Amino acid sequence: MAEKKPAWKGTTGGGNFGQKALFILFRCVNIRVGYAILAFIIPFYLLFSRKAFLAIKDYLKHNGFRHNLVYHVYKNHFLFGQMMMDRFYIFARKKNIFKSRITDWDEFTRLLNGPDGFIISGAHVGNFEICGYFMQQDLKKLNAVVFGGESAFIQANRAKALSGNTADLIPVSTDMSHLFVIKSALENGDIVSMPCDRLFGSAKSFTVPFLGTPAQFPMGAFMMAAQLNVPMVSLYVMKERGLMYHTICKTVEVDRSLYKTSREIAFALCKNYVRQLEEVVKAYPHQWFNFYKFWNNGTI
Repeated sequence: MAEKKPAWKGTTGGGNFGQKALFILFRCVNIRVGYAILAFIIPFYLLFSRKAFLAIKDYLKHNGFRHNLVYHVYKNHFLFGQMMMDRFYIFARKKNIFKSRITDWDEFTRLLNGPDGFIISGAHVGNFEICGYFMQQDLKKLNAVVFGGESAFIQANRAKALSGNTADLIPVSTDMSHLFVIKSALENGDIVSMPCDRLFGSAKSFTVPFLGTPAQFPMGAFMMAAQLNVPMVSLYVMKERGLMYHTICKTVEVDRSLYKTSREIAFALCKNYVRQLEEVVKAYPHQWFNFYKFWNNGTI
């Protein structure tokens, strides 16, 4: 039987040429010019990207939307385009012009000042990657797990933009060797950020109800947190008006003494994470950016 291809390919659209063109554009113009151009581009993109259109339409229905779905899909794509441009603007200008208000930061500060490593569980909502540019600190090294198949242009500029923020990248590799790098970083007392809402590489997953329907979430981060007994927090960086973001920190924790095995602890952590993810996408419903059939992944 042929191996089933993942619904999500894991790469940023546009290819090297389109990405470099955007980079050059923002060397010359203000970010708001990019936003204005984007408003006219999105309708054409929707016409020729039927799978993404239907995927977001399906998500919106799960999130309770019943009317004006074309408008809401447009808004979702427009916000996604803005956040992509925000990232490229940072790449091009080599500085962060964006501001962020922060909610529930005390636990993150406590972990940052403690001796132990911890995991940041992220998701493809809001602009998770940009949190690496907001985190101006020199107490712990931030290791961001990223998809290794991105274009050389994206990977190189990510590394440059993060280089001044005590941060490094851990590309996901097909031989799973990145797991050893993650384990070493946590044992050294560093931070590891991992996206926890998409299956890619390993097929190991937990099935958890999300917006009323069972969905699959990768085990990796939760098993790592359980087996190494390290804390976990989730970070969401949600776009607001203009150049403002809202950074939300949530503690992903359970009473680990109630469970017999690390797998049981990991499953409980996953359920906690998914509950928090639901809260965020209810508050910011247009900032969900999984452009594939999310509830069509089968079960374990």
